[in-house]
Amino acid sequence: MMRIAKILAVSLVLCGSFAMAEDAVAPSQISTAETELKQELAVRDSIMQVQDNACTVEKDSLRAVIDTEKAKSENWEKSYNTVKKDNETCARMLSTSIEVNEKKKEKEDEEHRNAAMMTSSSFLGGIGIGLLIMWLIMK
Repeated sequence: MMRIAKILAVSLVLCGSFAMAEDAVAPSQISTAETELKQELAVRDSIMQVQDNACTVEKDSLRAVIDTEKAKSENWEKSYNTVKKDNETCARMLSTSIEVNEKKKEKEDEEHRNAAMMTSSSFLGGIGIGLLIMWLIMK
């Protein structure tokens, strides 16, 4: 119990000394402290404003980069689709052209064979008639 009384007495003495210390602060010191606090707050606010502006500029810059990349991506996709379509068209045209040329060559080869066959048939027919006439004469 004695201990509690000592602790209570010491606490009252400390509280009293703090109260006197606060009363001892002059109004000019309070005003100076307020001014310093306001200046520190103003500096902090200006730093925060600068950082906020920097973040806003960086955010706008990144958005511009994203928009540019989107536009490039869309442009590349359109170019790819155009090239792909042109390639498919060229492949179809080339295939058609090759088929036409192959058919034309086959037709020319067939005509050449037919012409050779007619020439050899005509020649052999002439030899056959000549032999027949010769046989008739010699008989």
